[in-house]
Order: sequence, then C-alpha cells, then structure tokens
Amino acid sequence: MSQTIPVGAKIGAGIAAALVALYVALSVFMVLPASAAKAAVSPVLQVASPYFAQKWDVFAPTVLKNNQKLQVQVMWRDAAGKPVKSEWLDVTGIEESSIPGNPLPSRISKVSWNLIKTYYTRYLQLTPEQRATVKDTFIKRVDGGFGAIPNAVLADKLLQQGDSILNVNRVLRSDGIVKEYLTYFTTAYYDQDIERMRWRLYQSRPNDFDHRLDAKEQFKPQTTTFGWRQVTDKVDPKALAAFRDVTERYGSR
Repeated sequence: MSQTIPVGAKIGAGIAAALVALYVALSVFMVLPASAAKAAVSPVLQVASPYFAQKWDVFAPTVLKNNQKLQVQVMWRDAAGKPVKSEWLDVTGIEESSIPGNPLPSRISKVSWNLIKTYYTRYLQLTPEQRATVKDTFIKRVDGGFGAIPNAVLADKLLQQGDSILNVNRVLRSDGIVKEYLTYFTTAYYDQDIERMRWRLYQSRPNDFDHRLDAKEQFKPQTTTFGWRQVTDKVDPKALAAFRDVTERYGSR
C-alpha cells in the first residue's frame, strides 16, 4: 500500500533542492576563470560573495592591520658634562625578540606595545589643539638649567583647549607611565643617568592580502613623535636589575 506524500513536504523538498542547486551553481561560477558566462552573472556573484568568499577574519575577527612600535630617544651627560643624544631605540623590537622559539614568552614582550596603544588611544580623544600641546616639549628653563613642567600647569593649559577633564587626566597619567617605563628601560640599556627623553609611535602596515605578493608597498610607515620630557623618576635599584636582565639578554648595542 503506497503512502501519499503531503503536498507541503513536496513543496519543501522542491525549495530545498532549488537552493542546493543554486548554491552549487554559484560555487562553480566563483571558481571558474573569467568568461562571458561568468561576466553575465557577475552582479549575482557580487551579492553572494560575502557568503562564499573566505577572508582572514574567519580565523581572527579582530585581526590587526597595523604594526605598532614604541621607540625612544634619550639624552644624558658624559664625564665632562656635555650632553650626549642617543639614536632612536626600538623598545618594542627588543621586547619582541624574546618571542621567537619560545612557546611561553615573558610578559615583557608586550609591555611597550600595550603602553603606546593606550597612550595613543587617549591622545586621539583630545582636541586638535590639545594634541599639539601633548606633542610639544614638557620642559621649561629653571635656574639656568631645565626642569619638568608640573602636571597641574599642563592640565590647566589642556583644559583651556578642551573641556574634558577626564581625557586630560587620562593622557597625562599615560604620559607619566610611559616616561617612567622608558626611564628604567633606557637607564638599563645605556647604563647612564638619563636626563631627558622623547618617544614616538612607529606604525607600519603590510600589503593587503590581495597584494601580498607585490614587491611595491601599498602603505608608507608613519611616525607620531612626542616632545622631550625631563626625567624626574627615582630609579629603584631592584626594579632596574630586572630591566638590566632583559636588555642584556635581548638588547644589542
């Protein structure tokens, strides 16, 4: 005795078969070389592309497009009291050198990367006038020498250029943290009493995936330089010893 198939089941099966056939047809057209037939259905392929094409964000939805590095230049005085200015030092590059071949690298490998990321994010939240102030020097002349401009003075100036005290406090706090970290790092690296420093964010971006094999670079590196800061932090010998260990193992002069 034969069983009658409901009309609804037949309609559902027909729709499913049509969808499968459409999916297979589009998949075939996606991988076919350029042709008149493919050109004829190109509008449909463009609409369907997001559902068929595989991109890197399938594996890493928040994949980074920029490589960021914190670089620093410092000044100290030699035995005769003459100022000595260093070349730009790639702090992030030194930290990252601890990663290759190490399945469990030290947390030091991302400290400067995290610092400059937070600092730059807070910097971008400022007004254009405030940004110009933050990029300027934070040093003033005092008694025939130089000293740091107090944070209270900097805060007052920045608040005259924008009304968000929260953004001002955040960027000045980050500025102090970056300066303190770089004070320890450069004191250990150069084995000198650092008098002042300035730092910059170096950003580079690799070619997009479609241009990964091109010899020509799509994007030029960019740098954002922040002016000289007077070193006022007292260096703790125990903390400095940890930095010496890192710079001796991974740094090279």
